[in-house]
Amino acid sequence: MLFLAMGQSANYRAMGPWSRCVLNELMMQYRGNNNGDLSATRTMAKEWGIASDNTLRKALAELEAGGWIIQTRSSIFSRHGARCALYALSWFAIDECPGKDLEIGPTRAPPRTIRSLATSNSSSAENAHIPAQKMRT
Repeated sequence: MLFLAMGQSANYRAMGPWSRCVLNELMMQYRGNNNGDLSATRTMAKEWGIASDNTLRKALAELEAGGWIIQTRSSIFSRHGARCALYALSWFAIDECPGKDLEIGPTRAPPRTIRSLATSNSSSAENAHIPAQKMRT
């Protein structure tokens, strides 16, 4: 659930369209007891209209930098199998997710408040800015 104050914030509006798409898809997975077990795989992203792996990575990085999501489990790809990264919405407490091997334990309180997301001065767009390299002439 995206609250009005969050959706009207400068932090949210500074987000790119693909980041908003991924955030909405993660919110639709949330059932009230599975925060920390939300996924955004390449296969899922293609269903959402995101064709590029790089676009998905950038969107997830922007959401993490802006404080909207928290990665709760890293992805692993090896010859013994693979597991996808998992995420939590930062304005809800992280739930216990048995059998998911989360790297972050459950919390009683949300890692971020709705107010902190709505009034954050450090937008994800500012965090994503990389200065251009000067060229020697």
